Amino acid sequence: MSSPTAEKDRSGGGPERSLPLIMVLPVAAFLVACLYELLASSSAVLEASSVRVTGTLLVCCSIFSCLCWLAKWLLGFGGQVAAVARALISEATRTRVAPAFLAVLFSALAALALFHSPETPVRYLLQGYLSYSLAITSVLAGLLTLLLSCRTLSHEIEAKLIETLAVKPVGRGSYLAGKWLGLVVLNGILLSVAMSAIYIFSVHHIATLPPRDEKDAEAIEEEILTARDLVSAQAHPPVAEQVETELLGKTRAAIERLAHKGHRHSHADEAEEELDEAASLDGARKYLLKHLLRRSRSIAPGKSRSFSFEGLGELREGGSPLRVRYRLASQPGRALASHELTVTMSGGGRKAAFTPAGIGYFELDPSSIDESGRLRITISNPADSPRTVIFSSRNGLEALRARNGFTGNLLRALLVVWIKLSFLSMLGLLCSSFLGFPVAVLLCGLVLLIASTSPFLLQAADMGGSADSPGGFFEVFATTTTQALANGLGRYSEFDPGLRLIDGRQFSWSELSRCFLWIGLLWTGLSGALATIVYRRRELARIQV
Repeated sequence: MSSPTAEKDRSGGGPERSLPLIMVLPVAAFLVACLYELLASSSAVLEASSVRVTGTLLVCCSIFSCLCWLAKWLLGFGGQVAAVARALISEATRTRVAPAFLAVLFSALAALALFHSPETPVRYLLQGYLSYSLAITSVLAGLLTLLLSCRTLSHEIEAKLIETLAVKPVGRGSYLAGKWLGLVVLNGILLSVAMSAIYIFSVHHIATLPPRDEKDAEAIEEEILTARDLVSAQAHPPVAEQVETELLGKTRAAIERLAHKGHRHSHADEAEEELDEAASLDGARKYLLKHLLRRSRSIAPGKSRSFSFEGLGELREGGSPLRVRYRLASQPGRALASHELTVTMSGGGRKAAFTPAGIGYFELDPSSIDESGRLRITISNPADSPRTVIFSSRNGLEALRARNGFTGNLLRALLVVWIKLSFLSMLGLLCSSFLGFPVAVLLCGLVLLIASTSPFLLQAADMGGSADSPGGFFEVFATTTTQALANGLGRYSEFDPGLRLIDGRQFSWSELSRCFLWIGLLWTGLSGALATIVYRRRELARIQV
């Protein structure tokens, strides 16, 4: 790649040449939008979805062109770092790398929006579109970042284009900072366009399809296109206290039996092993915790369970009814309960009743919330009920504390993706500062794979290392290495707002701040410091084999 100065001289008229395209695309998008409104209002036209999708794609193309032109224009007023960033953006757009990825992204988003079954409820179509569109956007943006960050530095070093540039005109640290800034700005442009497309397709296309019934229409507005702050129910008394109470009344032999029973599912011969007192107590505690957690979510006929919600003080003064959402566990082959469940509150409020139907709501009197913001309820299953009611282990019983907008939630979700891409950009520059392009891509891809799948790797390592026998050297080394890498990179998969977005749950600004501190500052800063140290020590004039 040529120097920023040469690039500026060669593309100095770049904004002027691209200006007609920037003017034409919005006009074309406006005409297509007007055409769609005309067709949609005509009873003779039965299908105008393709026209709307075409208009959306033109709008997104115009946004991409305008943002690229604006970014290069603003970076033209900066110093050395901004000049390097401007050169990288110009190279990505001139070589058609970014437009190619954008075309693939638009094709995938448009295909997901157009092809759907009319028999499928709209809420499922909308959830599926949000899930797949976010995943496709993250994967394609990650691949683009991986290729650009690993190629831009290693290619210039191998082609000896950097020998006269990174010494006197631009310092090595400034050069790396400019490369990273260019990648961050380019990713910001791509994610802005992706957010526009996802928002238009989901809110103004899929959500406007005719719902199958009233429940479908309510779910779209109340469960998906919203950002609810939900408080999960806790068993009362807490399960941890129930575990300790159970252990106090058991003998040493009973504790050993519970410990062996907890390990029997994975190692049948472990029951014959002799366990010391600490191991027996720990195994019994784990078994009781799993057993009591499962039992706390089930209500047998004629039985009742108590639950508590914390942090509801703001709703106590509001006066509006408190909505509680329930989600039943999937039980294939068994019909849903047809009897009403009774809900009583500890504060003496009026009782509530509901018939469980998979996913639903019931309302409670907020006056039963105490001064500390706690609400305790008891749910009873009638004695003549034909089945046991089991709440889901994930979001089985939750109280709605607040509701915000879907747009802000989508924005925070894509900001998390942007922060992760900024770390991936610096990681690619770090690897390419001492490795060739193929090896740098493989190393970055391996780190990204471990970071994305760290929960599954930790679970597999725990299951593989649960036996008492230490195993061979390779097994111990693989388990230890996997656990160390997955624990170190576990924060990457911890901040995943995708599941919350499709479920209508709020991803708060505080969680976004934690993601920025961990990944955006700490991880990216450490990678940048290492990249600067390695790059400054590298002898650029020597051919690297």
